[in-house]
Amino acid sequence: MQVEALIKELLATGSMNEETTADLNRWAEEAAAGALHADDAAYVEALHAKLTGAPMPEEIVEVPAEPARLDGLSIEDWRDRALRAEAELAQLKDSVSTTSD
Repeated sequence: MQVEALIKELLATGSMNEETTADLNRWAEEAAAGALHADDAAYVEALHAKLTGAPMPEEIVEVPAEPARLDGLSIEDWRDRALRAEAELAQLKDSVSTTSD
């Protein structure tokens, strides 16, 4: 639902205090002009959901096409590298402890 429609529904309840009513009217004007700030729109959506029991709009999360890489390695590569290093360390500790006995 568009923010302007949400604002109209909120104002129609008649339960808003003077300050909130002024904010909603200002935001309605900004929305109509295409100048409403994203934070204000999110506030209106949250307020509407809270007061009417309507579900919050789902955020769209963009998933990268390929996994992020750090120094040319993916998270899986780094995990495998860490596991190999831990195994090598354990083997070195074991060899040191058996030679000193």
